[in-house]
Parts: sequence; C-alpha cells; structure tokens
Amino acid sequence: MNIQNICKVASALAGLVLVSPANAAELNLPPDGWASWQVEAVEGAPALCCWSNWDKRDASNASCKLDDDRGNFGTRDHATTDAVRVYARMAGGKVERLRAFSANCAVEAATPIRDLGNVGTDDSTRWLTRLGKSDANLGEDSGHQLLAALALHRGELAQNELTSIARGDGGAETRRNAVFWLAHVRGVAGAEVATSVMFNDKDPELRRHAAFAITHSKSPRVTQDLIRLGNTDQDGEVRAQAWFWLAQTGAPGSEDSIVAALKKDNDDHVREQAIFALSQLPDERATRALIKAAEDRSLTNEQRKRAVFWLAQSESQGAQTYLEKVLAGK
Repeated sequence: MNIQNICKVASALAGLVLVSPANAAELNLPPDGWASWQVEAVEGAPALCCWSNWDKRDASNASCKLDDDRGNFGTRDHATTDAVRVYARMAGGKVERLRAFSANCAVEAATPIRDLGNVGTDDSTRWLTRLGKSDANLGEDSGHQLLAALALHRGELAQNELTSIARGDGGAETRRNAVFWLAHVRGVAGAEVATSVMFNDKDPELRRHAAFAITHSKSPRVTQDLIRLGNTDQDGEVRAQAWFWLAQTGAPGSEDSIVAALKKDNDDHVREQAIFALSQLPDERATRALIKAAEDRSLTNEQRKRAVFWLAQSESQGAQTYLEKVLAGK
C-alpha cells in the first residue's frame, strides 16, 4: 500500500468526537480514558504502524502517540498482520477518539489503557457500525477513522457493511472512503466492489476516485478495466483519469491504448490529458511514447507541441537528446 496515500487519510483522522452507541457496554468500555481490544485482521491486512520519518532508507518503527495528532502513520515493505488492535478514548461515556493499528505496534497514551483482551470480530464490527450510525452529523474525519478500523476487521460482516456504504446513498466523502478502504485492504472481493462502483455509479467524481483506488488493489483486471473505462465512460474527466491511472500502473502496452484514445476521443480535454498520461509512463517508455507522438503527423500541431512540452519537463537523457536534435534542426 502506498504510504503517502495512507498518510493523507491518516492526517484527516485526528481530533474526532464521536457519540458512543447505546450498547457500548457490550465491550465493557470505561466511562473515561483509553480502552483497547484486539480482533482478527482481514487476510493480507497492512501492518499499519508509526514511523520515525518518511524516508524509507532511514525510517524506524516509532511508538504511536494516541493523544497526539501528529505522526508518520502507515505501512512499509508490504508488511501484513493477522491481528488488529482498536483504541477508543472515552470521556463521560462517549467516544471522543478512535484509532486502529497492527496489534504489535507500540503505542503511548497520556493515561493508562484498559485492555479488553480479544474481542470477536463480528462483535467489534457491530459496535463500530452502530457507532457510525448513532449520530446523523458524524463528521468526515470520524468517518475516515471508522472506515479504516472497519476495513481491517476479518469477516463478511465488515465486508458487507463497507459494501453497503460504498454503494449507498450516504455522503459522497463517506462513500469515497469506503471505496478507498475496500480496494486497498479487502483483497479481490473489495476490489470487485470498487470496480462495480467505477462502472455503475451515477456520480462521476466517485467513478474517478474508484479508478484511482483499484490501481492500488489486488484486482487481476486493473489494466483491462481502466482501458474499458477510458473508452466507455460518458464523462470526459473520468475518461481522462482512466488514462492517467493506466499510465501510472506501468502495465505493458498502456501507451498503445492511450494513443488510440488520443486519436479517437472527441473531447479536447481528454486528448490533452492523454498526452500528459504518456508522460506518466515509467522511465524511458514515457520518452519513447512522447517522441512518437511528437513525430506523428496524424496528430494536430497543438497535440504534437504538447508532447514536446512534456518531453521538455522530463529529466530523461533520451528526451534531452531528442530536444537537442529538434533545436539543431536535425
């Protein structure tokens, strides 16, 4: 899982204030202070923890400070875990903060943490679900945290709840985050839900978001599905994003599909973004594709100029050599 994406989500999780569901007592939560419990993680769950910094070469594990909004939160080297620990801070019988980390992740808190031991994943899932539904004004930040914790829980109950949220009529931000966690954490089954949303949802912004999400999923059809989306979606921005994310995957032959779209799509914006997508291909593939576009006289002069523009932004030696030849009139 891309740590930058995880950390963008994590940065939005701080400072939430949640209303505790009526049956919170089922987990024997204290009225005040931190409590934690452990559940089985979904298969292949990322080992989310805290790190000393963002640099993969120098980073080391660091304790997650539960009361602190700051911290480098994510996973490294595709590490996974089979157990997750949920942390809830109570105040006057209400949940005011919720966190979820790999069970072996070190944490620190300003007050003692009451350990509830192992809890059934379905019991914990029901508690989280009721928590999310107990307040009609639940904010976006709390939605991030709830969905992250829910996604890490093993079992069909958590999968079904996330699927219901992703396909439901709730707030757009909540649905986007459900799609995000389904694709990133819930394996092929989660990816299939995200793909279904990508093709069938009426909201083009959600379809664009799903296109991003599946590129970080375990779907075996990412390449084919992005090509299909780029060729068939009715919204030009969705088609443009499909080509961008296809290039980002680096899938073999991506440039052929992108160039085909460049030549046949009727939307000027999509064609312009298709050229930009060529610049996002890996390494020298981007250079070769842009040079080919710059020399393709079946394209308009403006399109060929855009290809040259993106070549000029490249640090590739091949791009610089080509531009020098163009300037020399060779």
